[in-house]
Amino acid sequence: MHDPHVTVHTGAPRWWRATTGIAVPCLVAATCGVMLWSSAAPVVDFVYFMLAGWALVLLGIAWLVLVVIGWFRYRTVRRTLLAPAVVAPALVLVTAVLVVVQAPFRLGFLVSKPALADAAAECTFSLEHRRIGVYSVRSTRELDGGCLFFTQGGLIDSVGIAYLPEGAPHLGAPRRDGDIGYDHIGGDWYRFVERF
Repeated sequence: MHDPHVTVHTGAPRWWRATTGIAVPCLVAATCGVMLWSSAAPVVDFVYFMLAGWALVLLGIAWLVLVVIGWFRYRTVRRTLLAPAVVAPALVLVTAVLVVVQAPFRLGFLVSKPALADAAAECTFSLEHRRIGVYSVRSTRELDGGCLFFTQGGLIDSVGIAYLPEGAPHLGAPRRDGDIGYDHIGGDWYRFVERF
């Protein structure tokens, strides 16, 4: 006989499922999006990347608390209840792999290369802020038949993409203040850091 005054819990409550399966993954996806966007710059946009990193740490703690609550209180060991809880860590793992293999930068450069090539053909010194492909270019400077495009990122150092048909004068990190270090992307293209 069923007592109408006794509530029988079958599975986790709606608030737990909504928080673990919808809210946390959506916040994690947005934060991972910021990390990917900040990694599309020639040098990672440090401020946004670190803020997103700290947000992921806090979201990870919230996720862990919710999963532990679900595991012990609601017995979410069953696959149907646990599956939504693994979405957030899967997003973080995919984002980490994409950042490590520099996929955001490579994709951004691939999309921007035709526009950068057009701008490099007419390179002159300019402090005009403009968008070239996916990059927000703060200034351009002609250099030995090539062109330097200064973009966002780099915390205190100036960073960007260089078109240097004659090759880079120095591969590697800048050696002293005011020096430019180059990293070969492919063909006549390099990314650079100008030490402050």
